[in-house]
Amino acid sequence: MPRQKLALIDFLRADAGRLGEFLDTVGDALFAVDREQTIVFWNRRAEELTGYRAAEVMGQHCLKGIRCVDCLYTCALQGGEGGPRRVELRRKDGRSLSVLKRAYVLTGEAGEPIGGVEWLRDESELVGQVQQCQLQSRTLAERERLQAAVLGSIREGVIAVDRDWRITSFSRRAEEITGFEAERVMGRACREVIGSALCREDCPARHCLESGDDEAERSTQIETADGRSLSVTELAVPLRDESGEILGSVLVIEDRTLLGGQAGRSAQLAGMIGQSEAMRAVFRLLEQVARNDVTVLITGESGTGKEMVARALHGLSARRAKPFQAINCAALPETLLESELFGHVRGAFTGALRDRAGRIEEAEGGTVLLDEVGELSPAVQAKLLRFLQDREYQRLGESRNRSADVRILAATNRDLARAVAEGDFREDLYYRIRVIPIALPPLRQRRDDIPLLAAHLLERIGKQRGRPALGLTPAALQRLARHDWPGNVRELANALEYAVALSPGRRIRPEDLPAELAGARAPRYAARIDEAEEVERIRQALAGCGGKRTRAARQLGMDRVTLYRKMKRFGIRWPE
Repeated sequence: MPRQKLALIDFLRADAGRLGEFLDTVGDALFAVDREQTIVFWNRRAEELTGYRAAEVMGQHCLKGIRCVDCLYTCALQGGEGGPRRVELRRKDGRSLSVLKRAYVLTGEAGEPIGGVEWLRDESELVGQVQQCQLQSRTLAERERLQAAVLGSIREGVIAVDRDWRITSFSRRAEEITGFEAERVMGRACREVIGSALCREDCPARHCLESGDDEAERSTQIETADGRSLSVTELAVPLRDESGEILGSVLVIEDRTLLGGQAGRSAQLAGMIGQSEAMRAVFRLLEQVARNDVTVLITGESGTGKEMVARALHGLSARRAKPFQAINCAALPETLLESELFGHVRGAFTGALRDRAGRIEEAEGGTVLLDEVGELSPAVQAKLLRFLQDREYQRLGESRNRSADVRILAATNRDLARAVAEGDFREDLYYRIRVIPIALPPLRQRRDDIPLLAAHLLERIGKQRGRPALGLTPAALQRLARHDWPGNVRELANALEYAVALSPGRRIRPEDLPAELAGARAPRYAARIDEAEEVERIRQALAGCGGKRTRAARQLGMDRVTLYRKMKRFGIRWPE
């Protein structure tokens, strides 16, 4: 050992006061205990870290000043693991810190333990930075996933190039159109992949860069990877940064042979469209439930397509050849609603000039949907409950019983569990109509489906307005993907109706969309969903999946860990 180091050790050993002063200069917390774990030394950094002054803890048990979550279970000074480990330390003021902790057992001449020393380093800032990096990484991954879903779901191929015309992005649809794999073309010059006459004569991307135009569209022939000649339309849009400097171009390629075909490559079921896991889970549940003649309660926000789900259940069932009747329970007063549902006889009320069959009677052998079922009055609730129990009813103003073979479906955007708790809805009726619950996710929780839905709706609206083959520019599609859609699919359809009416060309631009879609993303409406509603959605999913948490998580559009966390947060136990 160097002579200088030996001299320092001898100097410190000679005077305990000098040793204490030296240890006070150390940047980490240090404390020492005797064999009874009584604190005999507490340096200045230990005071700062824990909030306890030395005078408060000297002569006290070490648990007086050090409150680590594992102290009672794995104390290194009592034979536990003494290596470095990260633990949570509770300060005197109640705050928690993340610290790196080491422990050393002090032994006497015979090797017997005579005390110990613990060393603690505050790593809260480091842990916070790591967590922030992890959050940013997850955010970037989510953005990349959303971007890939947007680019991969539209029917046009999307290719991004830099200022040197080298490919920096190549969508799945571009792979299908050209036959080239993305990993083999990244970094290559776009003319080597597209290979059209425009590359030499009238490149639309070069035209935009030289003329300053916001977009340029051309029709041409390209050669695919397998040597075929394909007729396409090329649309070029410059890529600019916040200062307006051009970074490159986006080239949108449309296979002209598909202009009259179906939009997108979506998963479909009975007119409903979606490729997100949340909607696929709904599709799977529908296919299972449709075959069973049970009562179903369909829940979801306004505009999510609850009636479409009901029609799908009818269309996939053995009753599909029989009538389907839908009643909006919120649109009629009590007397008229009862008459609409069960029928009436002449003179039952003012204006009842003749006998009339109700929807249940007219739907014999088929299906009746009670939309907004939460708006039923107590009297109608009682009569509906009787029908569900006995399959018997009476026309309004009539005394004889009638029977009908009808499947009842119910839909609502209300929290019926809360309505039951508040006495606004019968508990026995609630459990009668929710034999099988189906919860529809709002559009903001199935953003992967927005490009598919937009393409499908735009194709339908375009045909109705005499403007087939309409498309969306990438910027317009991004604006649709950013919006939170409080009105769900109905709002999306209305926005596209508006855009079709205003768009002057074949491509809908951001400025053609409604003004409320512009700017930053609106506040997330998911945060406004009442806690009780989310609790009920989770319980419905668990009930519908027989308590299987993995399947329930898929149905809710979340991963299993998120479901476990929410169940713990809301105190949900299953089975209840």
